[in-house]
Amino acid sequence: MQVMYNYDFSSYFCEQGEFMIEILIEKKVRTDKEGYEFLIGLYQRVKSQRDKDVRLDFSLCQSFDANLSSVLGAILDELMLSEYTFWFARLNTGVLKTLTKNGFLKTAKGDFQTIAKEQETFIRYQKFSIIEGNTFKSYIDSELINKQKFPKHTENVGKNINANIYEIFVNATIHGNCKSVYCCGEYHPDKSPPKLDMTIVDCGTTIHENVNTFFKSIKKDHIEPDYAIEWAIREGNTTKDTTGGLGLSLLMEFLSLNKGSLHIISSSGELIYEDGQISTARLNDAFPGTIVNMQFNFDDDKIYYMSNEKTDLNNLL
Repeated sequence: MQVMYNYDFSSYFCEQGEFMIEILIEKKVRTDKEGYEFLIGLYQRVKSQRDKDVRLDFSLCQSFDANLSSVLGAILDELMLSEYTFWFARLNTGVLKTLTKNGFLKTAKGDFQTIAKEQETFIRYQKFSIIEGNTFKSYIDSELINKQKFPKHTENVGKNINANIYEIFVNATIHGNCKSVYCCGEYHPDKSPPKLDMTIVDCGTTIHENVNTFFKSIKKDHIEPDYAIEWAIREGNTTKDTTGGLGLSLLMEFLSLNKGSLHIISSSGELIYEDGQISTARLNDAFPGTIVNMQFNFDDDKIYYMSNEKTDLNNLL
């Protein structure tokens, strides 16, 4: 059941009952390879079952990174299209608080409200339809770029970062042919240095499938999922009659200067861009779409401006 863009699982909490499928959520679901593989494995495990009732048991789960709500939300929506029903069980107070405050879960009691001070630590969970591009751009401004701890920058830099992130939305809707795009984020002040993760997800056609369909049309050899992602992010490469690449060049340059990172998963391919370097790997299972995680360093005292800007940087302080 959905209300606005939030999952209303008030009637999906349970403690007892017989379920044909029961999945135990891991102790810590984090924004790393293990966390992604667990969530992708959850999708594949449910998809392989004929029985449609699924109980997600959080009894052992001590922490669940809030930004991964976008991955879980996309997975649940995709499976619910095949008439699976999900029941959330035995969430401890900490995990329930996290998934309620970011807007992913709405509990029957509504005990957890996000206060103004905490809004800086969350990018609220939101699901966008493919026609909500302008709403998505406004969301990026308000939830990310206008955060108090986001690195100082000129207005022009902010607009260009927004435009690059918007390209992720555009690629999901045009290249991925998806129906929805899911977003969520979380600020981690306990990391060294403090970081903010923002995760954007779709369950459309994978980069691997798109690239190899294009390669087949021009009689080039098939490539593996991780290499397909690497090919797709190269400026000038495209599978459509549009501008080349995923359009992330400025964002990648910013993340390199900011000492942040970019993490892309599509099908069973994984690409990480960090410290100006690209590395790729394979996952155990295939994700039915694309996950893009941007990690921003919020312990950054630099001021960013475009190379063609002539501005008085003192006015930014």
